[in-house]
Amino acid sequence: MINESVKLCGLTQDEILKRLERFSDSGVNFCVTEDCLDAKIVMSAPKSLGRLKFEQIKSEVYNVFSDEVYFAGDASLQEIAAKLLKMNSRVLAVAESLTGGEICSRLTEISGISENFYEGIVCYNKSSKISRLGVSNGTLARQGAISRQTAYEMVRGLVREPVDIGLATTGLAGPRGDEGKPVGLVYIAVGGGDFIPVFERRFEGDRNHIRGCAANVALFYLVRYLKGDIWHL
Repeated sequence: MINESVKLCGLTQDEILKRLERFSDSGVNFCVTEDCLDAKIVMSAPKSLGRLKFEQIKSEVYNVFSDEVYFAGDASLQEIAAKLLKMNSRVLAVAESLTGGEICSRLTEISGISENFYEGIVCYNKSSKISRLGVSNGTLARQGAISRQTAYEMVRGLVREPVDIGLATTGLAGPRGDEGKPVGLVYIAVGGGDFIPVFERRFEGDRNHIRGCAANVALFYLVRYLKGDIWHL
């Protein structure tokens, strides 16, 4: 048997399987597992299919999931993020609201991360966002804590020497909405200097599922930023 796996983030298992339907007659079998939008596709085929044909199908699969793939193999988001931080000699700080420290916990699972991870701040309260990160009163009054501008300012508040890249999450995990905004609305900002893109996402599920999705997707955006292809998302 020929076996290979690919990791991707941002799609549900059903969405992945739907896209894979086009390969139903390819001779390659697909096994998909997914947890809070972090997924693995295992591709397998008998040796009789031939390595050349298998590589062709694998390449087509990568093209189908080009916006979601983060690793050709079986490594976690935090492992890839830590490796890229080290390779690029970057120093990261993280500010978490709805994710409540989950991103930092995941990153600090990795041995040696202290070389590239400076601090994590759980700024759950609006006043914390102001006092710890310098988010403006005006932004919170006009746009709210769950907003694109707040996520942007959270990262701006993180990036000061020795930190040169920040990652921030803010959103609503439920069970109730707030600020007239729906449960599942999340903003994720990542970057530093003059380039801090902010992403708006809508996640479904219970409170912990939404928080898990937000943490996974935030780490995915960090990985894409460090790879230099964040603008493709």
